[in-house]
Amino acid sequence: MKEVWLVLQEQFKYAPVMVRLANYEKKARYQNHALGNLWLFLNPFMQVATYWIVFGLGFNSSSNVTGIPYMPWLIVGLATWLFINTSFMDTTWSISANIWQIARMKFPMSIMPMMRTLMNFNAFLYMLVIGVVMSVFYGLPVTFYWLQVFYYMFAAFAFLYAFGIFNATITVLIRDYQQIMQTVMRFVFWVSGALFSVSDRFGHGHERFVRLLEMNPFYYLVDGMRNSFFGHQWFWENTYPTIAFWLFVIIILFIGSHLHLKFRSYFADLV
Repeated sequence: MKEVWLVLQEQFKYAPVMVRLANYEKKARYQNHALGNLWLFLNPFMQVATYWIVFGLGFNSSSNVTGIPYMPWLIVGLATWLFINTSFMDTTWSISANIWQIARMKFPMSIMPMMRTLMNFNAFLYMLVIGVVMSVFYGLPVTFYWLQVFYYMFAAFAFLYAFGIFNATITVLIRDYQQIMQTVMRFVFWVSGALFSVSDRFGHGHERFVRLLEMNPFYYLVDGMRNSFFGHQWFWENTYPTIAFWLFVIIILFIGSHLHLKFRSYFADLV
């Protein structure tokens, strides 16, 4: 518990540093582009346009998912998945790729995973807003359940940081780990529910398998974000998946914090 508290203290103490670093990295990413930071909006907009053409006008233009028009359902889920997936992979190499720069700075290495997550947050918000506007366009009602989107955002940050501090540390210790996670995440994409409803696709005759898939944290966040806009259930009513999600986050945070504090004085030597 002491190790987790120490790592969390570093996040709060150096929060302004994280924000400045994230803003600097975003500006540096597009500084040689004519449109500059406008790409922060254009990239998610083009992703939405691509999925609209492929899935909206192609495969599922007239289909609904549990009574919800497919396109807003798809965009909200994809926005969540792309944010989680991109941040998950970015945090994995956040320390190993910047070890020499970090070693010369006066801030702890533990803030790097959260900094990478903050970098991806704007694109997520832009894409989510597009999905919400599309929902209103399709005539879906605005309800009080929309408020729980803030809970799922908090849950996503907690999950990404817990796994980020763990992944970033393991990547320094085992260099093949990042490649392994890239392969794993390709598989996770298809069971995250980002493109199709898991219960509709596998539900008939495979209820236990569906319940198992729905317990994974990626599905919990993607489905939860959708339920915020399209559902009629509060997150605490989804009892067992919520308990399983937070237990998983806490366990990973404990393990990641312990490994990070144990080995971070050796990171430069290991890299």
